Amino acid sequence: MSARATFWAWEQITTSSEKLVLLCLADCHNGDTGQCNPSVAYVSRKTHLDRKTVLACMKSLNAKELLSRSKVSGSSNNYFLSIGSTNIGTGVVPKTVQGGVPNLGHKPKREPKKNLRYENSDMKVAVSIFNLIRNINPKHKEPKFDVWANDVRLMREQDNRSHHDILALFKYANSDDFWKSNILSPKKLRDKWDVLTIKKGHTKQAPTEVWI
Repeated sequence: MSARATFWAWEQITTSSEKLVLLCLADCHNGDTGQCNPSVAYVSRKTHLDRKTVLACMKSLNAKELLSRSKVSGSSNNYFLSIGSTNIGTGVVPKTVQGGVPNLGHKPKREPKKNLRYENSDMKVAVSIFNLIRNINPKHKEPKFDVWANDVRLMREQDNRSHHDILALFKYANSDDFWKSNILSPKKLRDKWDVLTIKKGHTKQAPTEVWI
């Protein structure tokens, strides 16, 4: 794993799904060779994204010049991250204007929201919650996963909820005829935690396994 590659991946302008794929590739990055060669199946398993989505993200990252690919023996691929490139995230070579200031032809990058932070495990929970929602509504709009992961962190740090408890209660809400259409984010789960806990306590259920 290359810390430099991971820090670089966090800074890039991407969609939420692309960010997950880019971070997974960065996690496999070899700082000496510059290569990372995880299989699509591995990336899909680590990000909780289906194969089709992973391939679409890789194609988009390649178009944005954040990722390049070279074919090796068999069906394997070597991926190269564009760490240190001057045109990262734009897909075009920046043109300079008077004074040497880059003109990228778009609005300046907005500063990320302050205090929006989380661990990789928080992100995994956020993605798992989204997958549970997608099981019911395959066309549900993709959220801002960094916001969701931050909400998971707040439940963990401020409310003293474990990842297992968070997923278990969401899974309960997701199976309830009323709550499954009302609890559609970690924030909503946090807001209704006590109500759901009481209701769950009055509902006899067989134990359910939860994976993170």
